[in-house]
Amino acid sequence: MKKVLFIAYLYPPIFNSGTRRSLEFVNHLPDHGWEPTVLTLQDPDPGSCDASLLDEVRPGTRVERAPYSGVSVARRLAPLLARLVPPQRLVDAIAWRTKRFWNVPDECASWAPAAVARGIALHRATPFDAIYATGWPWTAFLVAEKISRATGVPFIVDYRDLWKPAEVAWDQATWLQRRINPLLEARVLRRAAGVIATTGAFLRLLPQDQLPRHQFAITNGFDEKDFGGAAAAPTADGVRIVYTGVWRPGYGPVDLYEAVKLLKAQGSPCLARLKIVMAGFAPGRAREYGIEDHVEELGRVPHAEAIALMRGADALYLPVSKGVYEVASIPGKLFEYLGSRRPVLVSAQAGSEVAQVIAHTGGAVRLEPDDSVALAHAIEQLCLSGPGAIFAPRDEAALQDYTRGRLTGKLALALDTVAARLP
Repeated sequence: MKKVLFIAYLYPPIFNSGTRRSLEFVNHLPDHGWEPTVLTLQDPDPGSCDASLLDEVRPGTRVERAPYSGVSVARRLAPLLARLVPPQRLVDAIAWRTKRFWNVPDECASWAPAAVARGIALHRATPFDAIYATGWPWTAFLVAEKISRATGVPFIVDYRDLWKPAEVAWDQATWLQRRINPLLEARVLRRAAGVIATTGAFLRLLPQDQLPRHQFAITNGFDEKDFGGAAAAPTADGVRIVYTGVWRPGYGPVDLYEAVKLLKAQGSPCLARLKIVMAGFAPGRAREYGIEDHVEELGRVPHAEAIALMRGADALYLPVSKGVYEVASIPGKLFEYLGSRRPVLVSAQAGSEVAQVIAHTGGAVRLEPDDSVALAHAIEQLCLSGPGAIFAPRDEAALQDYTRGRLTGKLALALDTVAARLP
């Protein structure tokens, strides 16, 4: 097998939407002729972790972990200063300040020195044929570029988001990041052997005059084994609509909550049969909207439980981030929704990447973002007449384009291309 150094800051046990892309690529790469060695973070914050994710790592996968530089220094100092400061308190204090002030290109910048050193040492022990790095964080791209420069191994970068600020509420940059990051991105792209993005639109938004020749659009996807083949029948009486995902500024199920609030204000009879189940964010939002009697908020749940919620739904709900992401991105959750074989209500613009996917696969109804009236009407139809009244059948053949195995095959071809050093 060819060997790839797979740089993924977000990897189990870190609980994050970006973790799943890396986890599934690594799990499937050996089936396509590539043996990955994962380089990721050592001792991530327990509050951002889900230990059950480690059970999903393919047996035999080599995972190497590098610490934040500040943490390494703090751990060496802690025994010496134990009489003055409790060791863990010292470690936490130095780690927090390091991330706070060493933040170019992002708050993970202090991970780079140890990650670069570990990557070079790994190559000297067992040479790699290619290096892959996925971002955010963009620090991972710099790690790949530095290891490549030291070893001569070609590298490819995978954009899950846009490095340049997208001017959305959850994607902000400091003054220094805005000044320096474009220079760092240009340096990375000039030296990269190839670039991957999660959509074709993302590729077109990257600095075109700096891109390497080899460019690949590889979406997120779903793993068939998570769903066990045929769709499970909904288990609840009435109509259950499920959302699994985060709620942050510029992204979340606002339209769904507004639609339910509208139905309640109108005294709609469909509410007697309607149950909304939410997972992935802290409970309390339903009370703010005055709809807590119709909405169950579960908080963050393990991935397996999220899958079970999807499979037991009459319909699933998907919003899309505001700003440039509304047109150019596809939430990774969409593919798991499709894999569950349940109908999907989608708030997305016409012509967006999301709209193109659901037009390809079927089994979904698209509504314009911010149109809670149309969404409320669709929910009423669903409650009164059932899914068959508003959802067309899903195209199983089209669905196979988004399986993790097939998508990892595309990644393997991209790695083959850069490893061969094609001009």
